Amino acid sequence: MSLPNPTRLRIKPVYDVGYFGHDIHLPLTTSQTSNVQTLTPSTASFHQTLHDSAMPIDGVMQFISDSDKCQQLHAGNDTNIDMTWLIQPDMTFWSYKIALTMGIGLKVSAHSSGNININNVHLTLTEIGDGAGDTVIADLTIPCGASNLTGTGEQITLFHADIMNKIQFKNNKPIKMRIQTEASKSGTATFQVGMLPIYPTLAPAIPKVWLLSQVEIHAHGSLDHAFPIWRSENNQELMDYSGCGQDGCA
Repeated sequence: MSLPNPTRLRIKPVYDVGYFGHDIHLPLTTSQTSNVQTLTPSTASFHQTLHDSAMPIDGVMQFISDSDKCQQLHAGNDTNIDMTWLIQPDMTFWSYKIALTMGIGLKVSAHSSGNININNVHLTLTEIGDGAGDTVIADLTIPCGASNLTGTGEQITLFHADIMNKIQFKNNKPIKMRIQTEASKSGTATFQVGMLPIYPTLAPAIPKVWLLSQVEIHAHGSLDHAFPIWRSENNQELMDYSGCGQDGCA
């Protein structure tokens, strides 16, 4: 029996755009050595951002712990956080949904009068240009739905936001994601608002679910991602153009 000539092997290109997308999870990690404080979940008040009077759910990274401490990264007294992350994809793909799940902490360390509230979160996605300028591809302001703090104390908000726009991520154009809080106060008080890299969903000091502050992207590979693979034809990987010419349909 003669073996086939390996130089005459044929590979038929197959790219099914109907394939179900892949969920990519990106933890919101950051390094910070100052303006770091501890919140105690068992004595904090809890709130959750609602959408259409319902609690949003998503596939998120989580774990179980009986810890009663979580870390808050803030920008200083009476100062809103303004954090930016860079997403540099290694391939071109389409995003059908971006879900932001984030723990937001609020601590009132001194209080004489008035109310303190997180109010809103401002979320901006910007594609970095290659000489033609940057392009804002999403700009959302989402109410947190948390209540006022009227005295010293701590608050944890389970914040969630969805971006349903179809967005193309390109491997040569990074995207910046900027998150800003819009907390405010009336009266005389001192507060700190910040991000919780990990945070619980319940208050009691018992084994409970903890979440990572994270971004989930539902991604579908785009056709222009597959094209460089198809055109990379050599003697070992010849394309099968049965029924079509290489320059178009026969």
